[in-house]
Amino acid sequence: MEHERIDAIFNPKSVALVGASGKKGKMGNVFAKNLVDGYQGTIFMVNPKDEEVEGVKAFPDIKSIPGPIDLAVIVVPAPVVPSVMEDLSEVGAKSAVVITAGFSEAGPEGKALQDKMMESARKTGIKVVGPNCFGIYNCNIGLNASMGIGTPPKGGDISFLTQSGAYGMAIFTFAMDHHMKFAKIMAHGNKAGIDDFEVLDYFGDDEETNVICLFLESVDRGKEFLEVAKKVSLKKPIVATKTGRTAGAARAAASHTAAMAGSFTAYEAAFKQSGIIFARNGMDMVNIAKGLDWQPLPKGNRVGIITNSGGTGVELVDLCEENGLIVPELSPDIREEIASLIPQYASARNPIDMTPVWPKFVELYSKCIRILYESEDVDIIVPILLQRAALMPEVCQAVTDTVNDCLSEGMRKPTYVCWVATKNALGNMDILQEKRIPCFDWPERTARAIGSIAQYTRFLRSRGVRPGGED
Repeated sequence: MEHERIDAIFNPKSVALVGASGKKGKMGNVFAKNLVDGYQGTIFMVNPKDEEVEGVKAFPDIKSIPGPIDLAVIVVPAPVVPSVMEDLSEVGAKSAVVITAGFSEAGPEGKALQDKMMESARKTGIKVVGPNCFGIYNCNIGLNASMGIGTPPKGGDISFLTQSGAYGMAIFTFAMDHHMKFAKIMAHGNKAGIDDFEVLDYFGDDEETNVICLFLESVDRGKEFLEVAKKVSLKKPIVATKTGRTAGAARAAASHTAAMAGSFTAYEAAFKQSGIIFARNGMDMVNIAKGLDWQPLPKGNRVGIITNSGGTGVELVDLCEENGLIVPELSPDIREEIASLIPQYASARNPIDMTPVWPKFVELYSKCIRILYESEDVDIIVPILLQRAALMPEVCQAVTDTVNDCLSEGMRKPTYVCWVATKNALGNMDILQEKRIPCFDWPERTARAIGSIAQYTRFLRSRGVRPGGED
């Protein structure tokens, strides 16, 4: 039943926009345009003064709407919301997203309003997202019921639950800039009518979701949340950022979404036991999710590094080993094979340091990557593309082609690129990421992302689960 109600939020057959407006710049107009531009289901605009909004017939109130309402999106002022919820309850609406702020996060009077609103919602089991939230997306059906403008591209398989609306959307758009595609997104603000564990459970069973991302300030009903996480993490990865880790941040969270942050040490231990991959911040979360979504899981934690800079290679080795990874010396036959390709003064050990021989970069990156794919010495491949290598589109294309050729030949070993380059090389990063080869900025972010992914693989093995694709 709960899945059915949550599904009415993400896959509604009809949406009523309460507070719809035809006036440019008003919140009710932003939502009206977002719905009209992408959503193909039935839309009911609710506006007591206008006959239509953005070309769609408008109704003076909820009780005048002729058909059933799967999802109501509410953008009217806070004092009006409890009566709106009462009307929705009377007409049998299934779910509601309350964008309006001014509830429990605003003090005792707001808390009283929120309680009154939820009293009406609970009469008939309306599933409420918010209040004080950014909204929801189902990118794969063109549904944008949020303050964000535009409809994201379809075909995504990452789903994202965020307590912070604006920052969550910033993470989302940053990820899209890196060619990541999303399935479903929910910014649930004050969480008055929906718990994290309910959404996590829904995403866990959702066939369109491959990777789950969570950005949390607090976790309500922690016991239920961890029980669901233990079950879901064995089926698909959960990457979570938990803010409010310090006293100052916890105080900020309380005034932001009325969140009680709790002890971070306890969260960290519980997340680890439940198989949740902990990300230190929003950018880490994007990097880890990208690596999980685009590449196969590694069979182990041995890393093979190919670099055009000895210094960067050495730093990455340090950081890899500090993040629970191993950078082993390559076996003699592999070293001999590589040594026959690179200059005599270069190094065939691990990292493979080809030195700055840029006329040979295309050939060397390609051949060294393939050798590591075919060897039994490493489980993970990391080409470092530093400065000159990143500025050469032919090098990025060669790395892309080689990795995808090896994967298509059945060699299920992940490759993650460590990217160290100036802004004018960013277009070349697109060559890799458009073909689902993840690029991570600088060695530290690279090592953190890979270490987290390898740790998730170890968790699966410790629970008797063989990572995807293994015999």
